[in-house]
Amino acid sequence: MNINHFRNLIKINNSIFSASHDHYRQSGLTYAEVPHMVGITGACENVDTLFRVENRMNIPLFFTQTGQLSLEQLLQCFPGMYTIIHSGRDEESEDPRHLRQFMLIEEEFDWSLIDQDAAEYDEERMYEVLLQRIEASVKAMTRRAIEENSQALEKEYNRDVEDFSQSLEKPFWRIDYEDALNLLRKNGFPGLQWGNDLKADHEATVVKIMNAKENEPRPVFIMRYPKEIKFFNMKVSEKDPRVVLSADLIFPFAGEGVGSAVREPNGEKLEKRLLESNMFRLHKERGGTLDDFGWYLDLVKSKKTKPHAGYGLGNERLIQYILGSNDIRNCSTFRMITN
Repeated sequence: MNINHFRNLIKINNSIFSASHDHYRQSGLTYAEVPHMVGITGACENVDTLFRVENRMNIPLFFTQTGQLSLEQLLQCFPGMYTIIHSGRDEESEDPRHLRQFMLIEEEFDWSLIDQDAAEYDEERMYEVLLQRIEASVKAMTRRAIEENSQALEKEYNRDVEDFSQSLEKPFWRIDYEDALNLLRKNGFPGLQWGNDLKADHEATVVKIMNAKENEPRPVFIMRYPKEIKFFNMKVSEKDPRVVLSADLIFPFAGEGVGSAVREPNGEKLEKRLLESNMFRLHKERGGTLDDFGWYLDLVKSKKTKPHAGYGLGNERLIQYILGSNDIRNCSTFRMITN
């Protein structure tokens, strides 16, 4: 173990977490712990990567991947919530792109935090505010990490702190999935079709092209993905029913660091999307039923929560961006401890 690198990771993590608490509280959010052992509702899109937890009752119990649905439940009481969890992914192997355990910083907020006096809900405004809140959060954490660790970043990781800081004064890039697809077809990926999920090399190419004239590359929002390839509760756009109001933030060096979306507030539409999803098909093949999502569907149908949106930020991916590292394994203190 490189003890200096280990020490730097601890310090950078401390900067990120202290900045996140300060930023979110100033943004009107309340912190809450969420369950670490959950049912199927703790899964992200791929139920095959859930770690199963053995128990005496022999019920389907898993190590959580996201606290999103728990935060949504808490919106009955508060207009905005955030949490920090250990997310578990039963990956085939750990490599420069994948960890089996990492820290996830999550925010969920509702319409009242934007404009509770508005005559009616505006999903496009909700989406725009979501992107703004993600960018503000990432910049707050990154700035704190640079301010408190500038010497190590310069001397041990060869980061140009001045250029890096200046890049944070500029807006993050934005591009729709469809435009990204066209860009990639012209730059080495002619076979890409509508509905293809973007892989790491696709995302890296988009980041490279959009930052071609930059001294320090900026993150890129890839927005409005096809509804078929995204989580069932992402809101289908009223303007373009082919897509959901989602956005992935792609970091230089690291790849996708944030997944986000406006959530579907209509309980009947939500249930239909779930039943049509690949996630539910896999869940059903493994013996699961719709009842396993019952509490969440009931919550949305009851309208006890206002329309809302949220995201999850992968802490180790953010550290990759800060360090300029191409290997996520070098950005995980937990992995270094266990090794």
